[in-house]
Amino acid sequence: MFKKLAKIALVIICFATLLGAFHKPMLKQVYKLEYKETIDKYADNYKIDRELVYALIKKESKYDPLAVSKKGAMGLMQIMPDTGKYISGLLGEKNFKINDLYDAEKNINYGTYYLAKLSKDFNGDVEAILAAYNGGEGNVRKWMTENGNELYEDKIPFKQTRNYIKSIKRDYNIYRYLYISK
Repeated sequence: MFKKLAKIALVIICFATLLGAFHKPMLKQVYKLEYKETIDKYADNYKIDRELVYALIKKESKYDPLAVSKKGAMGLMQIMPDTGKYISGLLGEKNFKINDLYDAEKNINYGTYYLAKLSKDFNGDVEAILAAYNGGEGNVRKWMTENGNELYEDKIPFKQTRNYIKSIKRDYNIYRYLYISK
């Protein structure tokens, strides 16, 4: 019996050692840097943390440029057509077409620009930025007004938005761990 337990313990120790040595490469298979050049370009341009953009795209579309949500959000960063038109106007572009949101470069440009706008509007508060991206700017302003100009994740009335924030923050921290930490 003791020999059997010792063998099992040895297997567990070997597995744990291998897992420890290879956990980053394994995680990088799930947390990829797709569209890296484009994401890095716009994140740098708009001064947004690129790992936040990667995490948001992973959550929103799983890197599918043709993704469409049940509510009609489109592309990599799942931008609603009205929001795309709004962003297009803010960027001084003319002739916005809804199908532009399927273009990876344009979608990343618009989405990253919008994150930068939200960052400015909400003083860099990541939770407020993500809540606004998911639940709407107007809702976040209302929630903050109701709570002394603070956003408390547990007081957000939309469960989907609370879960969205938690999920993206988790992925954001994983991206930072994998690609920033040494």
